[in-house]
Amino acid sequence: MRWLLLGVAVTAFGCARAKPEAAAQPPVIIISIDTLRSDHLPAYGYRGVRTPAIDAFARESLVFEHAYSHCPLTLPSHATILTGLLPAETGIRDNAGFHLDPKRATLAEVLGRNGYATGAAVSAYVLRADTGINRGFDFFDDHIIQRADQSLGGIQRSGVETESVAEKWLGDRGAQPFFFMLHLYEPHAPYDAPEPYRSQFKPYDAEIAAADAIVGRFLEALKSRGLYDRALIVLLSDHGEGLGDHGEDEHGIFLYREAIQVALMVKLPGATHGSRIDSTVGLRDVMPAILDELHIPLPPGLEQRSTFRDVKPHAVYSETFYPRFHFGWSDLHSLTDGAKHYIQAPRPELYDVQSDPGETTNLIESDRRTFAAMKSAIAPMITAAAAPAAIAPEEAAKLAALGYIGTSAAAGANEPLADPKDKRETFRELRGAFSLFRAGKNAEALEAFRKILGENPRMTDVWDVTAKTYWRMGRQSEAIDAAKEGLKTNPQSAVLAMTVAEFALQSGRFDEARQHAELALPLDAARANDLLARIALARGDVAAAERNARLATAGGGDRAAAYVTLARVLKKGGRDSEALAAADEAARVVASGNTPPFAGLSFLRGDLLARLGRNEEAAAAFRQEIALAPADARAYQSLIVLLLTEGRGEQATPLVFQLIDRAPTAENFAAIVETMKTVGDVNGARYWAAKGLQKFPHDPRFQR
Repeated sequence: MRWLLLGVAVTAFGCARAKPEAAAQPPVIIISIDTLRSDHLPAYGYRGVRTPAIDAFARESLVFEHAYSHCPLTLPSHATILTGLLPAETGIRDNAGFHLDPKRATLAEVLGRNGYATGAAVSAYVLRADTGINRGFDFFDDHIIQRADQSLGGIQRSGVETESVAEKWLGDRGAQPFFFMLHLYEPHAPYDAPEPYRSQFKPYDAEIAAADAIVGRFLEALKSRGLYDRALIVLLSDHGEGLGDHGEDEHGIFLYREAIQVALMVKLPGATHGSRIDSTVGLRDVMPAILDELHIPLPPGLEQRSTFRDVKPHAVYSETFYPRFHFGWSDLHSLTDGAKHYIQAPRPELYDVQSDPGETTNLIESDRRTFAAMKSAIAPMITAAAAPAAIAPEEAAKLAALGYIGTSAAAGANEPLADPKDKRETFRELRGAFSLFRAGKNAEALEAFRKILGENPRMTDVWDVTAKTYWRMGRQSEAIDAAKEGLKTNPQSAVLAMTVAEFALQSGRFDEARQHAELALPLDAARANDLLARIALARGDVAAAERNARLATAGGGDRAAAYVTLARVLKKGGRDSEALAAADEAARVVASGNTPPFAGLSFLRGDLLARLGRNEEAAAAFRQEIALAPADARAYQSLIVLLLTEGRGEQATPLVFQLIDRAPTAENFAAIVETMKTVGDVNGARYWAAKGLQKFPHDPRFQR
């Protein structure tokens, strides 16, 4: 009865003002705060953190007390938010290996066709444009620069940076109505909030406080531009966070309430006070409700289940294929209907989330009638998912850095899949092993990975990282053997095939490298061709290298890397002008924002420019490389030689000290010695050899 009364209050509130005229459509704004558990917000009763901006926003908004995500993963959930469709309908069932179905209309497309300017700024790699999530946006900023001195955690950016992009876009708006989506990655792990929040709250809550401050800045920017009062603003989260409640620290594996119950607040145009809504709703309701508010017809195939002005409670379906795709365990499906939450698993679960919000008491045996009814109701909602497409090695590494670790070979058709509940300890061990690997504790990481593989030999990514750990330790043959062993378990893994090929190439085992790169051709042709080009180049077959490199540039892989390979092939063939054109194309791809800047490209361009006598441009390129890779001696060496040969010793000398100051390694001391010898500075070479000998007294390079 309580929800009914609240629903009536909401309807009265919504009707207290006239609906907007079509000629004066309001701005539409979605603020998505990634990984935000609703029960960790003061607006939902939590007292462990302070969020003044969100609290103030809630007082003017409809606050949905029981809103649920349909998938506890960033990309599938945002696809649902922007299409109003379930993951099976959008075509995106995981954060990698899936692409938004081109037949499904997005909110940005619909609003664009109705006269809206459309923009978005996102804060994490998983929402990059090439997933298709950018479709319909006139402006989509996903340019997250990963500098050479950053860990792979650098593939997310601070919400402060993303919010500044949003403000700049807003400043360019005229009278045209607009839709903008601002995505913040706080409080997604790793929890690393700035001060003063870090000292005031627990790590996860400190991230929430930091996100609140960013939201506050953005809302103030809207107010200062006269946009806030007349805007339709939706503040939501895409999914929650485990925080260890059921044995999962983060999200993706389970469908318990803490992972799928989300914040959802809606400020209607002209609203000055809000209400609370007790009905069960899902994130798929957001897009149809926005279009209803704007009097814009729904695109074909979209269902109007609930609106902001007429809230109809309904059951919400959720799913996760993450345990199946990544670990070979069972996928999970759930149905939330009012107070009851049913989870379909090898051992099913039923909870009353009203009396037992922590979901500690399974009611399967004591409430058989509800169990049977909900099991029957969820059956038609469950749709099988195709296996994800091949994931590039660099993509797998980036996802692992964000916590989305593991890829598994498929189980046999009749083989029962493990219940993720029974694999909690394995999952914890896996995260611990990856942490050891990232920390450079190779021997400990190797022991942990081997233990995991002894019990779970299907984990493709674990075979791959085991091979990489052997390689780091200088055990090259064992590295190749480990990758091959994983390939036996999962012959469809392009990642493992190319790991074998890459390591064999670096070991001078060219036939073996070529054979394994060819294995990957049907699975990931662009990257396999790039690798085949580098193998042919190492063998001195420039013609074959060029053929494969050009095939790589025409494919759908990392086009910047493919053009770099082509440039190196053309340079080897003495075609410096053509090589520079290829390197320039690689730089253009990077500048377009589709690929983060990477070490080596500016050095290659500088070298080619110097060969062509374009010294000033070459010097600028070498300086760009130094800025990106400040500990790599190659660009320093080339720039020093270039400056000294032009008689600009006063500019060259500081570079020597800069390199040694930033990275005083034996290799860099030796590089400086060789550079001095190259330019004929014998005294300089002796000086730096003596300096190197002081620091590395047993290195024969300095003793000579």
